[in-house]
Amino acid sequence: MAREAIAHGCLMKIVVDGNDGTGKSTLVAALRARGYDVADRGLPTKMTDDLLLQPIAGEHYLILDAPVDVSRARLMQAGKDLSERYHTVADLTYYRERFRMVAERIGMQQCAVIDAAPSSEQVLAAAIASIDRFR
Repeated sequence: MAREAIAHGCLMKIVVDGNDGTGKSTLVAALRARGYDVADRGLPTKMTDDLLLQPIAGEHYLILDAPVDVSRARLMQAGKDLSERYHTVADLTYYRERFRMVAERIGMQQCAVIDAAPSSEQVLAAAIASIDRFR
């Protein structure tokens, strides 16, 4: 485990989730580089279709949230097809709300919603602050 994760006392599993185009892969890579045990997508994605699922003990969830126009601009910049399922305005709007419902269902002790509209550095700082709060 990298020194930064040890310094933050991180011995927990972190799952980063949220809509396409919110920066999940970027955040996961940055957290892994700092020694965090982190996964790209997990239970929150499953919960968007089944709110009866239960949070997993020992896991903490970071749900990245960005306005639909921000997500679509990032997807377009990445060369993604904006007519593809989950990339349309309707799907991004629907799942953005579902992820917010999931976060509420899981609760603040195990889940944080991170504003993913700012720079990746700002999102990383907010994510680390949330991870510290989970301890």
